[in-house]
This record gives sequence, structure tokens and C-alpha cells, in this order.
Amino acid sequence: MKVYLMLSEILMMYEQLIKRQMAESEIYGIAAKNGWSVSMSAKNGIRSYDFQRKTLSGVAFSFTAEVKDDKVSSLTNEIVSFVDAIHPDICAWEWMIKSGAMDLSRYLQAVADMEDIRSKAWLLACDLSELSGEKPIWSAFIKNGLN
Repeated sequence: MKVYLMLSEILMMYEQLIKRQMAESEIYGIAAKNGWSVSMSAKNGIRSYDFQRKTLSGVAFSFTAEVKDDKVSSLTNEIVSFVDAIHPDICAWEWMIKSGAMDLSRYLQAVADMEDIRSKAWLLACDLSELSGEKPIWSAFIKNGLN
């Protein structure tokens, strides 16, 4: 009886590992489809997903989403929080101060870059939300749900 319980526990852990690997593989695929590279690291029970891409003007950009569980919905929520926190004009201004670039055209390009990053991150979150098995986040914007 004890051996059977141990085997069933091992099998359950193996199944969870396979599910996690499948979900991570799908996360990588969705990220690539949306033009993002992603790497994942885990430390102290927290998974960190680092998303990278180039802006419209070719500047390297990245953001990290951290989740404490294996739920894709948690990752999606973290990305939505990132999207909500981006204010393209403020980000552009901060970049100009740090870089020393004070030309108006550079500011306008930086604003356009951040608006595009914000849109691309939102689309990433929308696609990932479909993977979670829950109601996709974009469906909240359709009157009366999904028709």
C-alpha cells in the first residue's frame, strides 16, 4: 500500500512537470508569434519571465513578469499590470534625461516606440490569456461577452 502511494505521488508530480513544460513551450511559442523573445528563470518559488524585443527605432527593450504559481493567468495579469503602468510620454521623457538626447524628434520617436511596445505587450497578454483556459482578457471589451 505504501509503495502504491509513493508511485502515485511520483506519477502526479511527473504529470505536473509535463503540464508545466507544455505550458512553458506554448508561452515561448506565443511570445515568438508576437515578436518577443522570452527566457524564464526560477528562484525561491518565483518564476521570472524576461520578454525582449526591439522598439520601432531599433532600441533593445525588455520587461520582466514574475509569478509565484504555474498559472498562465498570473503571467497574463502581470503583463497587463505592466501595460497599465506604461505612460509613453513619461517613459520617453525619462529616457531623454538618462540618455542626454534632448532633440524634439528623438522625444517623439521615443513616445512612438513606447506606444508600440505598450500595444505589443497588450497583444501578447491577449494571446496568453487564451492559453490560460479562462475567459480571454480581450472579451471584456466585447459587449455582452463573446458573441
